Amino acid sequence: MLLSDRGPVQFVDQAGKLVPAPRPSSVTALLDGVAKARPGRTTWVAPTVAELDARALRSGLFGRLTASLGYEYTPLPVGENEYRGYYDDVGVNILWSILHGIEDQIPVVYSRDDPSGSLAPYRAVNRALAESAVGTAAEAATVAIHDYQLMLAPALVRARRPDTRIIHFSHTPFPTPESLFALPPAIARALVGGMLGADLLGFQRSRWAQRFLDCCAKLGADVDHDRGLVRHRGRVTWVRRYPTPMDVPRLVSRSRSAGAERWALQLRGGDPRRIIARVDRLDPAKNAVRGFQAYGLLLDQDPALAATVRFVACFLPSRERIADYRRYAEQTWAIVDRVNTRHPGSISAHYGDDHERALGLLRTYDVLLVNPVADGLNAVALEGPVVNDRHGAVVLSGEAGSADVLTGAVPLAEPRDVEATADMLRAALGLTPDERLVRARAMTAAVTALRPVEWFEHQMSDVDAIAAGGAPCCPL
Repeated sequence: MLLSDRGPVQFVDQAGKLVPAPRPSSVTALLDGVAKARPGRTTWVAPTVAELDARALRSGLFGRLTASLGYEYTPLPVGENEYRGYYDDVGVNILWSILHGIEDQIPVVYSRDDPSGSLAPYRAVNRALAESAVGTAAEAATVAIHDYQLMLAPALVRARRPDTRIIHFSHTPFPTPESLFALPPAIARALVGGMLGADLLGFQRSRWAQRFLDCCAKLGADVDHDRGLVRHRGRVTWVRRYPTPMDVPRLVSRSRSAGAERWALQLRGGDPRRIIARVDRLDPAKNAVRGFQAYGLLLDQDPALAATVRFVACFLPSRERIADYRRYAEQTWAIVDRVNTRHPGSISAHYGDDHERALGLLRTYDVLLVNPVADGLNAVALEGPVVNDRHGAVVLSGEAGSADVLTGAVPLAEPRDVEATADMLRAALGLTPDERLVRARAMTAAVTALRPVEWFEHQMSDVDAIAAGGAPCCPL
């Protein structure tokens, strides 16, 4: 059974008829591939605030999707105010900032005078999803719970269904004890205690797994750092690393669509300048402002580069209803304007849900800049080397989850350092064709070596081993 914040499909109105449409997300795409490939029955539950989904559920339309999806998907309708409280007030304004270390840009804000009370809508949605699992899961079933929006759910499922095997996988970074315990103690304890309801906790990087263990130790739990386990309230929770893969065949197929091909030709056609690219959501954690500042500094230091290099960006909308995100978008456009004023025509930035344009850009870049302050995986860093037609280089922040995998990337140790970012862009532009080829092949090989089904099956095998009284096979 799968529990996540977002499901694979939603219903839309087409000429008065309810029609299913995919929900774009790297996590849902990953879980969709996993659910399709698993033998036997898989049930996926996720919250939805959409009235059309509620109508489709009442009409039995989701049940009719099982054959085409290859698994059962049941959305859990949630009231709009409760969902906003769960996702925006807690998920973004509290958790996302702490997890990604961007409290300086998205300050932690509590929706109530009593900060601990701010968790109420988050707890309610977690409880509703847990209740769905409790009522649906077969005896001794495995419940796989995904991401930071559902940190409380493992303990809630455990309390009602101790027979289940519970996995929780974090697709985001995990904070240091200093960051986590900057939150009110009751919130920090609730989050860690909720996760400790799982038999197995998965993280993308060893450093994040170790941070979780450090936080448990600070709470007074019995922690074995070497073995990667926590003893808490008479139970044992194991902690492991599972680097997240890409569905490479599906990605390559999408990148060769007619729309992506058209954009690739248009982006290259008529302009001989090399392309520095970025493809991102407009999220402060992605660090676009410093990326453009670094490019502007590069041109200031070597104005002749403007005749041979240009910067093309594709931005996807992100949390536009949140004021701090709108302000960050304004800062991004302002720095683009300032650089273009100093160096006319040097930056071209596009905004909108145009995935084919983004794929066309990934096919055509000479240098891809991926410089998040912190990021769970950053799928773009993995997608770029696989679809790129030019053996393009990747400048990659060491704070992205993909940094452990992409050993062929040009490493950016400190993504907050604008001058260092400019230096790494210069280094990437200066690579010889042979160096680009070697690095591109290394990155592609690393990405294609990871397979979604194996990623999930490793977790399933490990939780089975735990249930049998053993230890997980995968390393910490």
